[in-house]
Amino acid sequence: MISRFLSEKGVWIAGTLSVAAAFCLYGFSVWFGALNQDEGWYLYASRMVANGRFPYRDFFFTQGPVLPTVYGSLHGLWGQAGVLGGRVLTACLGIFGAVVTGVLASRLVRRECRCVAGVIAFALTACNLYHVYFTTIPKTYSLGALLILAGFLALTWCDGNSVRSICCSFLGGFLLALAAGTRISLILILPVVAFVLLFQRRRAGGMSWFWFGIGGTLGVALVYGIPLLVAKEELLYAQTFHVSRGGRNLMLMAGSVSRIVRGYAALAILSLAVLLWHASKGKGSGQGTSESDSSGARSFWRWGCFLAAGVVFTFQLCSPHPYDDYQVPVMGLFCISAATWLAEMAETRTGRSWVSLVSVATVLLVSFGSPLLQDWFVIRQDRFWTVMRKQSDLSLLRETGREIAALADAKGELLTQDAYLAVETGLSLPRGLEMGPFSYFPELNVEEAASNHVVNTETLLSLLKSSPAAVCAFSGYSWSIRSPVTDPVPDDERQVFLNAIRERYELVKTVPDFGQNQTPLQIYRRRHDDRSK
Repeated sequence: MISRFLSEKGVWIAGTLSVAAAFCLYGFSVWFGALNQDEGWYLYASRMVANGRFPYRDFFFTQGPVLPTVYGSLHGLWGQAGVLGGRVLTACLGIFGAVVTGVLASRLVRRECRCVAGVIAFALTACNLYHVYFTTIPKTYSLGALLILAGFLALTWCDGNSVRSICCSFLGGFLLALAAGTRISLILILPVVAFVLLFQRRRAGGMSWFWFGIGGTLGVALVYGIPLLVAKEELLYAQTFHVSRGGRNLMLMAGSVSRIVRGYAALAILSLAVLLWHASKGKGSGQGTSESDSSGARSFWRWGCFLAAGVVFTFQLCSPHPYDDYQVPVMGLFCISAATWLAEMAETRTGRSWVSLVSVATVLLVSFGSPLLQDWFVIRQDRFWTVMRKQSDLSLLRETGREIAALADAKGELLTQDAYLAVETGLSLPRGLEMGPFSYFPELNVEEAASNHVVNTETLLSLLKSSPAAVCAFSGYSWSIRSPVTDPVPDDERQVFLNAIRERYELVKTVPDFGQNQTPLQIYRRRHDDRSK
């Protein structure tokens, strides 16, 4: 009886379970997700844009201007809640992106497989704890993924030279250009999609590639043209930040691939199942996508999604430091490819029900076994003993922020490189420290550092000795990273900075296990004799 019920209602059950799990996982990630230093400078940049400052011209910023522009325009919604508000906004974008993933997948299969494809694609993103976490913390991933998916979705309506097709082609190009303006490496999707449209122009509409090119060109010109006009040198220098790092070796690349496979283990398992199934059935298996399908789905977009994701994946893998989370914005495209082929494996209603249930169950089991869960509750292993967290990273940040705000001057400066403290307290960072731990460029001279809105050794020492900030707070990340290569500041050099702080500030409190990777946070208050100067 149960088996019969599952066979008849399997897709509906899988979909309901996926939606419920997605909201639970995103809510869980908002509060318990580990803090990341990047959250601070992304949100702080957004706050500066909301206050009328412009990326590159007024502060150093290493990504495209779209994220601070979007988040800055919505600052009234999230700003008062600090990092929590930024996470809630990002999580909403992440959930919306997962919904678009499901809708896009459903358009790339024959009619009877739509629900199955949509449910599986949604689950592979919104129920994957790794994907959920990195589309919850305020970085470029959630917004970038949403713009990519929305661009591809618009392109699925390109079916000729009608007004609708022209508008969708233009919109698709424009949205993908905005994605490139969110994270510069995503610009590679534009030529890949243009090639697909040109190569498949009979099926996509003869001039779709042209209108796509117009939309993409206009979008890129709008996103990067204005910064080039007002801050050309600063923009170009900022965009070389990631390629200036050291590294780039096979071990780093292999480690990155290994971690991304672990993070998307359910996708890897289900993709392997598809490959084995097709190998066992031979070339004649599967019914494919009907040319006459009134949904307008195009089978070639499966390969288009896969090709676009593969190009960006490979490019980012070859970066000097190929962090696995760099791949998150394009993983939805891989999930769509897998979901569409999974959906068409089964040729009966019962088969589609079981494919849906097994796929969703696989995703949820992998999320349950994710190492992220343990990391969010366990600080470290002390020999035989497990050291548990007393509160979440975010809870500790909010509590610490209230303590710092009580010590500081209202709406004054906070001398720190932990930018999420400035976001949480509402205080301002000194000019030149807006990029948090990535603000120290010792190889630049004074003029170069000033023109790019960062600090070198001389200007950092001057800042530490003359800052009007009533409070100084620094963690293990403060004054410790040499940009752009991001190697460690030598201990003796860092000690000079710390000594300069201690000449003017007195230690108030040390917060153990604070922030990213749980380093001690030391909170200092300016000495009374220094305040009178």
